[in-house]
Amino acid sequence: MSTPPAPSKGIARWIPGLALFRGVTSSLLRTELIVAITVFAVLVPSAMAYGDLAGVTPVAGLYVALAAMVMYALFGTSRQVIMGPEATAAIMTAAAVAPLAGGDAARYASLAALLALLVGAVSILARIARLGFITDFLSKPVLVGYIFGATLIVIGSQLGKMFGLTLESDKFFQQVVELISRLDETHLLTFAIGATCMVVLLVIRRVNRKIPGPLIVVVGAILLSSLLGWEEMGVKVVGPVPAGLPQVAIPSVSFSDILALLPAALALMILIYADEILTSRVFATKHGQKVHANQEFVGIGMANFGAGLLTGFPAALSASRTTVSDQMGGKSQWVGLIAAALTIIFLLFFTPLLAPLPTAALGAIIIVASLGLIDLPAFRFLRQVRRAEFWLAIVTAFGVLTVGVLQGILVAVMLSLVNIIYHISRPHDALLDEVDVSGGTVYRGVGDKETSLTMPGLVVYRFDAPLVFANAAFFTERLEELVADAGAELKCVILDAEAISDFDSTAAEALETVDANLERLGVELWIARANGPLRDLLQVTGLTDRIGADNLHPSVRSAVTAYRARFGTP
Repeated sequence: MSTPPAPSKGIARWIPGLALFRGVTSSLLRTELIVAITVFAVLVPSAMAYGDLAGVTPVAGLYVALAAMVMYALFGTSRQVIMGPEATAAIMTAAAVAPLAGGDAARYASLAALLALLVGAVSILARIARLGFITDFLSKPVLVGYIFGATLIVIGSQLGKMFGLTLESDKFFQQVVELISRLDETHLLTFAIGATCMVVLLVIRRVNRKIPGPLIVVVGAILLSSLLGWEEMGVKVVGPVPAGLPQVAIPSVSFSDILALLPAALALMILIYADEILTSRVFATKHGQKVHANQEFVGIGMANFGAGLLTGFPAALSASRTTVSDQMGGKSQWVGLIAAALTIIFLLFFTPLLAPLPTAALGAIIIVASLGLIDLPAFRFLRQVRRAEFWLAIVTAFGVLTVGVLQGILVAVMLSLVNIIYHISRPHDALLDEVDVSGGTVYRGVGDKETSLTMPGLVVYRFDAPLVFANAAFFTERLEELVADAGAELKCVILDAEAISDFDSTAAEALETVDANLERLGVELWIARANGPLRDLLQVTGLTDRIGADNLHPSVRSAVTAYRARFGTP
């Protein structure tokens, strides 16, 4: 069984998962069933925990998982990806929906479902417009900072459950301060339950990650809660969970609700797609497969359409369940389909068993899962590579923690763009010097040098970036500095243009100004190593005629040779 290569004809182009039903064997299904049971064991407690984290009923997490696994299996192109409820999507749902719901639980659920539908809609539109490049705006520093900040928000949102308190604050730092100030109100039994669950989860993770720790914790907590009557002792429990399958419904909302949630839906879509495409490509490379980037928009979109229609909330890639499936030997999306079937059985017959489950156990599951997302070495790496990127990650994390997830990401993306513009406007450049090596003469960039002259009367200058409006002024200023430093003996400037891969009208005007200024000083401007497109642009803008076609050289060496011949320099 292999992932379909996005066929170019017929309905299979849009529903690549139809290939799952061709050539399926009983041996494959047996293998996938074993994997699916393990995935399901991890799914139930985590899905319920993320439903609670999103601010809806815990069972809504199972609705999201059911819809997302089926829809992605049909419309996605990765063998390994398991879609469903996940921490970051859940916390962003809560951040976007809570201010609009006004404490109305029914309206909250409708808005969460609407958000999932909007994520689905913008994902499909992104597929039509082929907008895969939008994830390029989420640089590594932004992602590192966002994940760190969002993880702390997730952990902070569970502190109240762990201590048996209802925290009034909704910001991380305020929650920590409030918790410290109210430690004397801690419900000790609740705290003991949550702490014990965390210890069990951490020990199981350390011993063997393949053991379904969350399932063991949930089953154990339910049994002990039922036997010991924890609810009567003041421990908050999940309570009655409706049995049966969710109804397919379009949420009852207004047009103003759509407009209010649209920015959050766009931000969620970008983050979900970035995470999904990066992770799916890792697994595809590992197994020698291929993921089709634009079709993944459809897979994500349909998964969220399904989640919204089943009164859920936005679905995303589940890194934990995807990893479990891969480690257990899952070979296809049959794992997701079978796990979805098991979810249906669970919803029909077993949800009443969840009523005595302490919410502290769900909080422990979320906190332990979130701890695995904290990546401090990533900050050290950024600091070693470039301090500006390290501080961008710090600012992103701080922004997410203080002003909110969506606003923090927006600020970080804007800072990323400013950082990009700064580096484009101040690119690397070099004054080249003639160096004799065993293979002959080469021209290399030099650092400190008493004069800007490469040799008597000559400056060879390399500009290591596209020459466009953002850096045209910098280019002009640098050449003016080099010319002034060279003094009156300067006869010629050779521009090494190998790295100038783009050239616009502002750059053409700047180059014309440079040439005119040099001409007034009696200095010639030559260009070496201009590529084909740049030569064409020089021709179109009239710069070839101004500079002289004979002064365009294929290499720096040939230009220097021509300079020596022309000016008689040794």
